[in-house]
Amino acid sequence: MLDFLKTNFKFIKYLISIISIILLFIISSFSIAEEKNVDIKIIYKLLQEKKFKEGIQKLEVLSNNNNIQAQLLISKILFAGDLTPQDFENSYFWASSALLGGLKKSNKILEKLDKYLSEEQINKIKEKLRTFLEKRAIDNDKRAIVQIAKLFENYIDPPDMINAYTWYNIAVAQGIKSAKSKRDEILSELNEKDLLEAQSLSIKLFKQINN
Repeated sequence: MLDFLKTNFKFIKYLISIISIILLFIISSFSIAEEKNVDIKIIYKLLQEKKFKEGIQKLEVLSNNNNIQAQLLISKILFAGDLTPQDFENSYFWASSALLGGLKKSNKILEKLDKYLSEEQINKIKEKLRTFLEKRAIDNDKRAIVQIAKLFENYIDPPDMINAYTWYNIAVAQGIKSAKSKRDEILSELNEKDLLEAQSLSIKLFKQINN
């Protein structure tokens, strides 16, 4: 009986520890999300108060930190040219990043920008975006890991399914469960040689990210 109680006590203690860790993670996630919302609200307040220079500077910092709400906002500002000179290339860059991050509203501005940018310009922007997202992903930005996977899968022509699988594979290994179905979908499209290359690259990059 004593042994039974001791065993159950240890199990309950272990269970409480696990629940505590999960709750801490959830609270932390909400805190981060709330902090990002506060940052965006501060920027809107600055713009409303006509503190345009300070607002845009803060917006650039958030965009470079891969805040997709900030990226969409700065894309709109760069397209409109009311608060800062028009810059269609950078507007396209940030709208593309926001779209890959899941903000479908970015499509509207990208459609408008297509009228003003050549195919060559757009390809250069996409290459610049690839570099930006890869750097963020290597720094363990989980959003960027999925964004770069989407870029290789859908955003370049022709698609690069080896690299798409590589990054979705890393995303799943980093705990991003939503990437699993995409990884498995692309897995069925790769031949043995390409799969071996993609998995070898996944292992190499995963170690680099978690070093």
